[in-house]
Amino acid sequence: MKKVSFILVVLTGMLFSCNVHDNSEKTGKVRYIRDGETGKALIRLKYEHDSTLTYPEVIANYRKLDAAYPEAKLLEYGLTDCGKPLHLFVINCDRQFNPQKIHRSGKRIVMINNGIHPGETCGIDGSQMVADDILRNKNQLRNYLDNTVVCFIPVYNIGGYLYQNPWHRTNQPGPVNPGYRGNAKNLDLNRDFVKLDTRNAQSFVQIFRLWDPDVFLDTHTTNGSDHQYCITYLAAQHNSMPQAIGDYFEQVMMPAMYKKMRTTPYELIPYVQYVNRNPEAGITNYFQTPRFSTGYTLLFNSFTQMTENHCYKPYPDRVKSIYHFILKLIEFTHENADEMGQVRQKSKEQVKNQKVFALDYAVDTTNFRMIEFKGYDHGTDRSPLTGEVRYVYDYSKPFTRMVPFYDNFKPVKTVTAPAFYLIPQAWSEVIARMKLNEVNMYRLKKDTSLTVEVYYIENNQWPRRAGNGHFFHSRFTTRTEVQTIPYHKGDYLVPVNQDCNYFIVNQLEPEGPDSYFRWNFFDPCLENREWFSAHPVLEDKIVQYLQKNPEARQKLDAAIAENPDMAHNRTAQMHFVYYEFGLANRWVNRYPVTRVVDVPDGLL
Repeated sequence: MKKVSFILVVLTGMLFSCNVHDNSEKTGKVRYIRDGETGKALIRLKYEHDSTLTYPEVIANYRKLDAAYPEAKLLEYGLTDCGKPLHLFVINCDRQFNPQKIHRSGKRIVMINNGIHPGETCGIDGSQMVADDILRNKNQLRNYLDNTVVCFIPVYNIGGYLYQNPWHRTNQPGPVNPGYRGNAKNLDLNRDFVKLDTRNAQSFVQIFRLWDPDVFLDTHTTNGSDHQYCITYLAAQHNSMPQAIGDYFEQVMMPAMYKKMRTTPYELIPYVQYVNRNPEAGITNYFQTPRFSTGYTLLFNSFTQMTENHCYKPYPDRVKSIYHFILKLIEFTHENADEMGQVRQKSKEQVKNQKVFALDYAVDTTNFRMIEFKGYDHGTDRSPLTGEVRYVYDYSKPFTRMVPFYDNFKPVKTVTAPAFYLIPQAWSEVIARMKLNEVNMYRLKKDTSLTVEVYYIENNQWPRRAGNGHFFHSRFTTRTEVQTIPYHKGDYLVPVNQDCNYFIVNQLEPEGPDSYFRWNFFDPCLENREWFSAHPVLEDKIVQYLQKNPEARQKLDAAIAENPDMAHNRTAQMHFVYYEFGLANRWVNRYPVTRVVDVPDGLL
């Protein structure tokens, strides 16, 4: 019997190894959290007093948890624009903090990003509560760690969070000390995930691609419409996700999250984006392009989503609602870890072999479902400043109505990907961003000429003002030609056979919604470095050219027939021939990244 009892004790210890720990290596002290027991909370928050913490207080809390629990580690990665490092706080009951080894172990990784807009602080406070409660095993929460690793970015926009001011986010009743929306470069970080103008974004990409999270959540607060819900769900548009991920997300994960949140005090509703500013007309999701956190992370086969707390609700409730959401998200991942891993692997294989990609979507107005919506009727009162009538929500008149929810989108522009894209090495800024995103590329071993498909940019309308530091190209068309172009040793070939194909195609196709062309990385290709002068020397060259190229003569004659004034205008005729036939060069308006069907042996 003694022998049997000893074996039972050993087995029991193994079973509860995630719930019992000795952190003497970290602190010199021994603390035990036994299964079924709850240790004291180690951190203190201020959200109940309508206040968030300062940045030093946030990091001090995570350092305290790191010091107390060997299952937790606060890691530092690259710098942010204010000079402070971007942190990642990791909880793993196996005490393993190498992401490659974690993935090989079969565990799912959940990553929560906070404070991208530092006036939206609910997630910053809620994540600290989640971390503390899991580590001290409140309500047996450590059970979630059996097959799940949880990672928190405590504050992403550190520069904006350091600038706390009661006049930021003035529409929301709390906290009293919100941060500033822009980062240290005054850029909106939720517009920078592909252009990577900030060190914040560059460090984030390093973390994201290294840890390759199965589930990604970005926490936000909205000051849009008013309604009865404290938290709304802005799930990535499932039609734009890789198919295996998108189908599972729509059919399994999202319904489960709505159901789970109904077991908490905080019911969940889709992010409230009205059709025609009217709840009766319906609510619609929207296509989230790669500039946004959700649009970027879905390109890498993650189950990606965003929460938007309702800024008009009391701050304590907003913090508690995101606290519950994060726990339910971890719970779902724990319950479905194996299936989610299988779906994600299937998605990666699908993407590797995928040929046709959608670049733009439109809402399918014929495909919707009715959902319950709890809102408020509109009313009026008087402005205390001027006495004018102003329109307000009448909180004395809540309502519950069924409204249509439009969450299905259909592709409106698609492209068939080539076998390779070719990026000349001159475009080093784009190449650096591809490398940072861990895109596999090969360099040409020698100078060569290749027959490729090229795009020409036409009808480009330059924007009048910059947005987030760039003059974004939103209006242009393209045409294609097949040309033989000389390339040089060291130019980059990008094979389209990778599990990040969504990213490759979206960024290198000029009409991708947030392509590098749209974000001005290729603007020099639109500029002419040679100019026209109506000199007799050039006129003689043009006459000789027209004699040798009768098809050019025919085009000039057709142009003169359409515009008779050209008949006696030598300058106009010279101008037409010089530019119409690209006599100086064919570079102007030619997009530098080309599409390659095949690469001869010996070049790679």
